[in-house]
Amino acid sequence: MGWISKRAVVGHRARSAALATVVVAGAVAALSGPAAPPAWAASTSVDAFGSAAAVNAASPTGLQAPVVGIATTPDGNGYWVTTSAGEVGAAGDAPPLGSAAGMSLTAPVVGMAATPDGGGYRLAAADGGVFTYGDAHFYGSAGNLHLAAPIVGMAATPDGAGYWLTAADGGVFTYGDAHFYGSAGNLHLAAPIVGMAATLDGAGYWLAARDGGVFTYGDAPFAGSGAGGATPVNAIAGRPGGYWLARGLAPADIAPGSGLRLQQLLAALGYLPVSWPAGAPSNPLVDGPMAAYSSPVGAFPWWWTSPPPSLAAQWAPGQDTAMVRGAVMAFEARAGLPIDGVASQDVWSALFSAAADPAVGANQVGYSYALASTAVPENMTVWHNGAVVVSTLVNTGIPQSPTARGTYSVYERLAYQVMRGVNPNGSAYADPVQWVAYFNGSDAVHYIPRSSWGYPQSLGCIETPYTAAATAWPYLTYGTLVTVQ
Repeated sequence: MGWISKRAVVGHRARSAALATVVVAGAVAALSGPAAPPAWAASTSVDAFGSAAAVNAASPTGLQAPVVGIATTPDGNGYWVTTSAGEVGAAGDAPPLGSAAGMSLTAPVVGMAATPDGGGYRLAAADGGVFTYGDAHFYGSAGNLHLAAPIVGMAATPDGAGYWLTAADGGVFTYGDAHFYGSAGNLHLAAPIVGMAATLDGAGYWLAARDGGVFTYGDAPFAGSGAGGATPVNAIAGRPGGYWLARGLAPADIAPGSGLRLQQLLAALGYLPVSWPAGAPSNPLVDGPMAAYSSPVGAFPWWWTSPPPSLAAQWAPGQDTAMVRGAVMAFEARAGLPIDGVASQDVWSALFSAAADPAVGANQVGYSYALASTAVPENMTVWHNGAVVVSTLVNTGIPQSPTARGTYSVYERLAYQVMRGVNPNGSAYADPVQWVAYFNGSDAVHYIPRSSWGYPQSLGCIETPYTAAATAWPYLTYGTLVTVQ
C-alpha cells in the first residue's frame, strides 16, 4: 500500500451564503460573497446642520472607495465628495470637474476644497500633497515636511488665492493668503481630527473630529455636533450659518492598528476561548465602528477552565496570533465570506453587523482545539468548549516527510476524498480516506486503514483511527487550531 497521506492541495473554498445588510463607510451594501461590491459602493451618508438642512441634494452614488472629503458650491445648494482613491462625486448644483481616480497615488486622498466661483477644487493627500482641478491654482503643499501626524483635510480662502491644511493631531498649515486663526494641536483630543471647513468670509474655520466633535476658530459659529453617532465622521463642509458632516468608515484605515478591537468583537461573538465582558460599554459609539479607532478598555477572562498551555500560548491581547487568524476564519465561514483568516474590509463590515445583531454572525458551533504529539506513542487530543472529546493514538509523518511543527487553522473539510500523490519511492497512490480536515497545506487530520497506531507512518498527515476520526471531525470546523509538537 505504501505510505499514504499526501494529496494535491485544494484551494480555500469561497463560501457565498448571504449575510444581512450592514451600514458602513457611509453606505449600505449587501454582503453576498466575493462578487459583492465594496461595502461603501451603494451610497454616501451626509448629515446636514443649521441652514444646510434645508438643501435638497441627493447623496452621490457609485463611489468605489470610502468618502474622505466634502466641499460645497458657492451658493450652498450642492457639494462634491471625494474618496480615498481620489474619486469625486457631485450632488445638487455641483458640476464634475475631474478627479485623481486611476492615478498612482503615493498616499490616499484625505480632503478637498472648492474655489470661490465653483469652477474648480483641490484634493489633499495624507502626505501633504495637493492636486488641482478646474480653475484651482497651486500655492504650495506639505509634501516636503516631516509631519507629526498625517494631513486629513483642507479648506480654501474666499478669494481662492490660498488654503489651509489640517492634520489628524489638530495642527493647521496655511498657504497663499490663508491666515492662521488657531488649532487643536495643543489639545488632548478624544478622537482624531478628520477634516476642516472655512467660513464664508475666510475669517475662521471649523475642525471636525472623528467622534463628531466640532471645534471653531476665528468667526466660525458652533451649530451643533455629530457626537454619539454609530458611524464615524469623515469630513465637514460649511455654508452660511451651518455645515454638513459626512459620515463614513474606511475599514482599510482601521485594520492595521485595531487588533484589540478585532479580538473584542470575535470574543463577544464566541469565536475565541476568552470572553469580552458582558459589562463592557454598550454605547453604539463604543460597540459600533467608532470603537475600531479607540478600543474600549476591558479584560479578556478565559471561559475555558483549564486551557492547555499550547493553546494559552496563542493568546495575546492586541497581537496577531494563530488564534486570532483561526477565529477570523471561523467567522468568515459563518458569514459566508472567503476563508483566508484576513480581517478584510468585508470582514470588518460583517463583524460590525454581527455585533449589532449577534444572531447574524455569532458562533454556533463552539470552540475546539486539537493537539497532536509526535513523541512516541504519537497521540492527539481534541477539546471542545474546554472539555476533552477525543484522546487517541495517531500516526504522523515519516522522517522523509515529517509533519510540520507549529499551530495551524483548519481551512478545508471533506467527509470523503481520494488522496492522490507520490510515495518517497516514486510510486503513485490514490487512496480513499474519510473525515478529512486540512490544516497546513496538504497535511490533514483523517482516517485511513492502518494495522497499528502511535508511530510515524504518514507523509505528513495526522492519521487517526476510524472511530476517533469520525468523532473528532464534527469538532474540527473551519478555523479550528491544530497544534503539532
